[in-house]
Amino acid sequence: MSDRKPPTVLRGVPDCPDGEVPWISVAQMRAVDRETIGLGLDLARMMENAGANLAWLARGLLGGDVAGRRVTVLAGRGGNGGGGLVAARRLTGWGALVDVRLAAEPSELAPVPRQQLEILRAMDTPTFVGAADLSPPELLIDAILGYSQQGSPRATVAYLIAVAHTVAAARDTPVLSLDVPSGLELDDGMVHEPAVRATATMTLALPKAGLRVDGARSLVGELYLADVSIPPVVYEHLGIRYRSPFTRGPIVRLK
Repeated sequence: MSDRKPPTVLRGVPDCPDGEVPWISVAQMRAVDRETIGLGLDLARMMENAGANLAWLARGLLGGDVAGRRVTVLAGRGGNGGGGLVAARRLTGWGALVDVRLAAEPSELAPVPRQQLEILRAMDTPTFVGAADLSPPELLIDAILGYSQQGSPRATVAYLIAVAHTVAAARDTPVLSLDVPSGLELDDGMVHEPAVRATATMTLALPKAGLRVDGARSLVGELYLADVSIPPVVYEHLGIRYRSPFTRGPIVRLK
């Protein structure tokens, strides 16, 4: 969507050489999620952690103060969308002027994201289905499709991505993607059309190998890694060599 670069330095975000963390496949990430939920850390808790970190990073990309700043959150029907809705809730609470654009009817959202949407509506945060009358915000958050996406975006999802691309390009609006830019298939790093071209991407837990495949980097932008509180024992059980990169903070920039 945008080639605009975020600030070179975000206060409080340490750098982490990308060789110091394991890069995992989509299949491994699914196994990590299953193992984590089996320990009792359910989807709602991980979603809350993801959305909180996303809101924090969004605030940094806006210069450290979101009061009165216009932010549009593009949210899908699944867990990725739920993380975006958590970020929308937090940014609203911090004084940002947030509106949410859904890629599906509210009734089609998975149960946990739907609960987040209900909270936002109770807070009077504007929510719409699709991209009609979308005007350029100061930051676009892409939380449409997550790491399990396959094939080209279709129907309302494709339309939302395409319109948002036009709107972002009109004013060089920065775009922050959650976990993976929508339209980038992480199984093989294939870039579909339409696809989000992010200024920055905040991926979760561990970076996925598809994010650094040739051709994908132009979509990813600056790459950040966020903690969603997955215990190291999960990686141990799955045979993934792991040392936490989050000793200095919940978000690191992969360099």
